Amino acid sequence: MTESDITSLLLKLADLGVTGIKVTYEGGGDSGAVEWIGYTTKPCETPTDVEDIVDAWSHPVLSELDQAAHALIEGFAENTLLDNIEDWWNNEGGYGELSICVPSGEYMINNNVRITHSESYLHDGNLINKSLE
Repeated sequence: MTESDITSLLLKLADLGVTGIKVTYEGGGDSGAVEWIGYTTKPCETPTDVEDIVDAWSHPVLSELDQAAHALIEGFAENTLLDNIEDWWNNEGGYGELSICVPSGEYMINNNVRITHSESYLHDGNLINKSLE
């Protein structure tokens, strides 16, 4: 996706009254993907203003845009933004949210990486004494 493509999409969304986009993602093992994309029409000055309550992408306001717009946002998020942050798709994986202001394109990623901790214990003794118990 080029800069022109994303700029054009953001302007089309703004013309439809969209002020923010929220993308959620999840990964683990050796893969990860965008799970959901939604939008809001409430005022958004900064990415933190993109509220948790957003409409699903299939909402009627976006009927002028086809699935290609959804695919553009998904591809841009995965390939341009999420590939360049902490590893959320390998091992225990991770999850997060990407919030985007429309039409400015300002974004914020809240990335969570799962890390497993281990506890070690040492046990010793004598086999002969253990068998007498």
